[in-house]
Amino acid sequence: MDVIIALVIISLSLVVAGLVFFFTRLFEGDFEHGDRLSLLPLADDTGEEKDPPKKDDDNPDKIDSNPQGQPTE
Repeated sequence: MDVIIALVIISLSLVVAGLVFFFTRLFEGDFEHGDRLSLLPLADDTGEEKDPPKKDDDNPDKIDSNPQGQPTE
C-alpha cells in the first residue's frame, strides 16, 4: 500500500512540473514560431533576389588579366 501512495505522489509531482514547464514556455512566446511558419507561404513574393550572384566578368581585376596565365610582352 505504501508503494501506491508513493506512485501517486510522484505522478502528481510530474504532472505539476509538466504544467509549470508548459505555461512558462507558453508565456515566453516559444510557440509563436509555428504561427510565423504557417503564415510564411501567404507573404507576397516579389520575384527578385536581394543580392543577385556576382559574375566573374563583373570583377574589374579580372578584365585585363591573361586567361592562359602566360606572361604578356
